[in-house]
Amino acid sequence: MPSITSHPFFVRAIWMMAFTIIAIFWSTVFYFAYNFPYYDDFQSIILFLTTFIQSESFWDKICLFFEQNFEHRVVLAKFLTLAVYWFTGQVNIKALIILGDLSLLGTLFLMFRFLIDKQLSLLGFFTIVCLLFQVQHYEDTISWATCSLQHAPCIFFSMWSFYLALKGKRLVWSSLLALLALFTSANGLSTIIIVIFISLFSQRPGYQKILQAVILLVITSLHLFTMKIHSGSMMDHVFMHVVLKSLIMLSFVGQLADMGFTNHLAPSVVFGIAFLFPIIIVAWKLATKRLPDISKMQWFCITGTITLLFVGFLIIFARSEVPDFVGYRMDRYKIYSAFFAIFAVGFYDPYWTLGWLGSLIKVAFAAVALTFCISSYYIYFDKITQVSREISANELNYNWSKTIYYPVVFEDINISNNLDFAQRTFMSGEHSRLEKLVSDIDWSDSGKAIAAEIVTMPDRLVIRNAVQNETTTQADELYVVATDAVDDQPKYFCIASNNYLRSVRRFYSTFKKSVGADFTSTIYKRKLKPGNYNLHLLSIADGKSVKVNAIGKIAL
Repeated sequence: MPSITSHPFFVRAIWMMAFTIIAIFWSTVFYFAYNFPYYDDFQSIILFLTTFIQSESFWDKICLFFEQNFEHRVVLAKFLTLAVYWFTGQVNIKALIILGDLSLLGTLFLMFRFLIDKQLSLLGFFTIVCLLFQVQHYEDTISWATCSLQHAPCIFFSMWSFYLALKGKRLVWSSLLALLALFTSANGLSTIIIVIFISLFSQRPGYQKILQAVILLVITSLHLFTMKIHSGSMMDHVFMHVVLKSLIMLSFVGQLADMGFTNHLAPSVVFGIAFLFPIIIVAWKLATKRLPDISKMQWFCITGTITLLFVGFLIIFARSEVPDFVGYRMDRYKIYSAFFAIFAVGFYDPYWTLGWLGSLIKVAFAAVALTFCISSYYIYFDKITQVSREISANELNYNWSKTIYYPVVFEDINISNNLDFAQRTFMSGEHSRLEKLVSDIDWSDSGKAIAAEIVTMPDRLVIRNAVQNETTTQADELYVVATDAVDDQPKYFCIASNNYLRSVRRFYSTFKKSVGADFTSTIYKRKLKPGNYNLHLLSIADGKSVKVNAIGKIAL
């Protein structure tokens, strides 16, 4: 087995697969990332830049960078937004997502450095590529600029700070990167403490250690004491339901086994124990005075794991008194699941040196990671396309009726003024694919009517096609469009949810799933103005073929 894994053909094959995985990931980002703000993007990007441009006071402009976004100060996200605007004259949300995703490559380069130093095997490195460049964390890296500019970049700055500190050089750069992590997201707070701790055990002169600690702690204290905590008393939250929250923490660590698909807590808890066991190993080596056995890469992985645990602490322990068995599983946190696994792989990799058996174990882990990476595109395709369509629907809803429809919980009474200014001033204005497709439709000339059931509830309408009604040609995308009953001009654009059929072979040959005949669309009344509307089913096949059918009328 050792001769096989070191054979030039095997090595070239591994590198070719690694580059292919990275290329496919970036192609997916380019295809699905959308140039329109979503949810928090309005506040952290659109509102920030709008207020910055309109503000005449230099001091007010500076203060804008340090305003809170919930419990975070997203200074980096705001700085990058402003930098893109200054250099290009406009802001493209898709470009910001891609910019944030570069931190994934930066973190991978760190692991490559350990590969060059022979502290990480090629198969270990390949396993890390598979875990990092998959789409389980689509909200962080494909759909949402706010996440793309916070979560992965915060980890990136933290890990580079630790890397330089562990190398015992570039004290200033290590400290600056720690501060960048702090002001990228509240999740970077632990980076300051870890960097100070690493420096404490370094060979640097004592005055340098003291000066670094004082500067970092003073800046961090100013940051914390000027923050407003919105979620109540953190201390009360931390010491309530500790056992249950600890179980949730293990599940959070092991969310690579996504409970949304496993439907059981146990797999994620088992993964969580496995990913945290390196901390037990280090504690044992500390107790037996064998710390020199731990390599710099393993220390690097331990610091990364501790940083991620702090994120879990904020999400699970500090946020609420009551254990939240749902919130920690949100897809916006899946990037941390990937990194827990990556650091575990990096830590365990040097132990798999038992001749052919060690090589066999590494091949097995690499094969499992590759299977997970490939499968993630199929498993999360539904969610990725759903969010992409929500964002594209928002663009049409705003153009037609000044309404931001998705997510339904989003409310901002000033959104029209702010977004109008942004579209006139700095938002790039190319027409989207959907906008081009619907621009020439004559809504008064719908095709054959489709029998549909419209269920009226106090707060919503639920529209579904009639039982055994074969909906036209199983289109890839279905939308319900509400037009004004007087002039038949489009007013609201809502997603119709498809049921996807099992179609693994078709998916991996066309990158699409087969769509079933049934559809359901929920229209929330509070997002629509009172009036009479005609409803149409818009069917889009292959991204370009459009068909319109009438499905009924409603009065609000």
